[in-house]
Amino acid sequence: MFELSIALKYLIPRRRQLSVSLIALMSVTVISLVVWLLLVFLSVTEGIERNWLTKLTTLNAPLRITPTNAYFSSYYYQIDGMCAEANYTPKNIAQKRLASTSDPYHPDEDGQLPVRFPMPDRDASGNLRDPVKGLFRVLESHPGLAYQDFELSGALLRLQLLRPDRATGKEGQSYLTQVSYLATYPNQCPSLDALLTKPTVQDLNHVLYLATHATENVRQDTPSLVHLADEKIAKTRIEEILKTARVEMLKPKHPFWQLPPELLPENVPFEATVQVREGTITRIDIPLEKQGRSEQLIRKGNQLHVMEASGNTHPVPLNTPLLLLGQVLLQVERQEGALFHVHSEIQERSLKGRIGLEGLEVACGEFSLPSVNSENEIGVVLAKSFADHGVCIGDRGYLSYSSATATSMQEHRLPVFVSGFYDPGVLSIGNKPILVPPSITETINGSTTSFTLDKSESNGVLVWFDEIRSAPEVKRALQAALEEEGLGGYWKVSTYQEYDFAKDLIQQFQSDKLLFSLVGILILLVACCNIISLLVLLVNDKKKEIGTLQAMGASRLSIAAIFGICGTAMGVLSSLVGTGAALLTLRHIDSIAATLSYFQGHEAFNAAFFGSNLPSTLSQSAFFFILVATPLLSLLAGLIPAVKACFLRPSAILRSE
Repeated sequence: MFELSIALKYLIPRRRQLSVSLIALMSVTVISLVVWLLLVFLSVTEGIERNWLTKLTTLNAPLRITPTNAYFSSYYYQIDGMCAEANYTPKNIAQKRLASTSDPYHPDEDGQLPVRFPMPDRDASGNLRDPVKGLFRVLESHPGLAYQDFELSGALLRLQLLRPDRATGKEGQSYLTQVSYLATYPNQCPSLDALLTKPTVQDLNHVLYLATHATENVRQDTPSLVHLADEKIAKTRIEEILKTARVEMLKPKHPFWQLPPELLPENVPFEATVQVREGTITRIDIPLEKQGRSEQLIRKGNQLHVMEASGNTHPVPLNTPLLLLGQVLLQVERQEGALFHVHSEIQERSLKGRIGLEGLEVACGEFSLPSVNSENEIGVVLAKSFADHGVCIGDRGYLSYSSATATSMQEHRLPVFVSGFYDPGVLSIGNKPILVPPSITETINGSTTSFTLDKSESNGVLVWFDEIRSAPEVKRALQAALEEEGLGGYWKVSTYQEYDFAKDLIQQFQSDKLLFSLVGILILLVACCNIISLLVLLVNDKKKEIGTLQAMGASRLSIAAIFGICGTAMGVLSSLVGTGAALLTLRHIDSIAATLSYFQGHEAFNAAFFGSNLPSTLSQSAFFFILVATPLLSLLAGLIPAVKACFLRPSAILRSE
């Protein structure tokens, strides 16, 4: 406590020690700046790495199990191509898992096998060893794992992009055609919802718009006409969509909405302007707010009446258009199929009734699309880059693939619609496949197509678990279990760090982070060296006090500890100041990024790599590293002046004074 009290006394700025105080302030400022820079960079870097690793391992899983060449050359796999029970077709992992028997071969029905056909691999009981069922037994025996078989394929995607032009009132169409990878939808993934983009109100309105159009031309090569669907078909589609939707509010599509008369309360007057042409009422305009107009509109039963300024009342036809001048929001109380019970208010009077969607669109609500609709179109999920290029939820089209017939190649078209989008993460990682139900990849891969993939990479099992950093340990455990089952040669277990499309970037990311950390430590070391200058001045300034303390019995170790504590205290203070500045910076990191983008004239941090928002959480590992390294380096920097101080002789000091 003696050394600490003296050190704190020396650190308090004094008017007579202006030079020492300025150097102390400069040292603390420089070290704080370095601490701030290191914490912000390491926190953002670690956050970015965590975000895209999460996206990578959500879609591709932190662990992947794929069959080896030994699997494809085995009796177990090849026997399906020789058996009537298997339709003489090799089976994928999902089909093998569901198969009632591991060996479908029946000598009496299937005939004799070729001489060079692989020999069956049998266990100790003489039964054919089943690599697929054995693999899933191993996975089931390890709690905490979520797993699903996957299959990759390829096809030509063609979508019809039907869009309304509100300015001209016409409809236009264009097409998107792209050869794409297809991947099984990973519905067993625990965190898949985090990747899926939430459908918006605009998506719901677009889906309702498409529901009123015919689909006969969607799968034609060059359709030139846009047709409306039959009224009954359109109504059925809309009701199907609204079953999965929750509509809270409606609004008119255009500023002048034709108000249904049934929304008007009976015997309640509304200010209105009657438009007359050639003695005939063409329409009645109703403002949203009271404007002191003399004419008023009143509904009595099923009849509309206009009251003039003179007090005379005369009826008008019920089919007279009532145009609402301005936008109004209609609160939805409940839905009944394609009808809505709504209420609103204009001219301080209530509107209430049941209406359809004619002339209206959804202003607030949410919805989701089914995986298959009533027309047997299959829903697919696209990477969000498709949305950036104009594709919308609900757009229809087809997947085209070819199969060989006896005389030629035959094209097949599977009807699909866009049911959603997902965020695939960093553009340079992964192949951004279209996510489809397993039936599509099975159908395409089951045919002889011109689009072929490596069998050892296009079929396998994805494994998810909570802590992706434990992937190497999980891999070793599964490999050991497979070896114990005698299945080690049939399966290859890979972690996300070994994926070909991610390995190089992960290694480069780690190298860059390590390099910057080393550079940061060197800069921090140089900054801490300012403490040496400060303490040397302090020792020279406090020689008389040092001599007095030694004369009073203070040991050399105590003298050295005083100045060591001074250096450490400055390091701790700098760490706290730098950490506070880093927390403030991270809290407003998006605003800072927006400011930098404004001054640069372009996006400072590309969303394709950094994401739409920069990470704003302080890295715990970086914080603890700074909390230890900075005081330690400050202590080491303070040792040189401390050693000098402890070797001063009291007699020499006092004689010199």
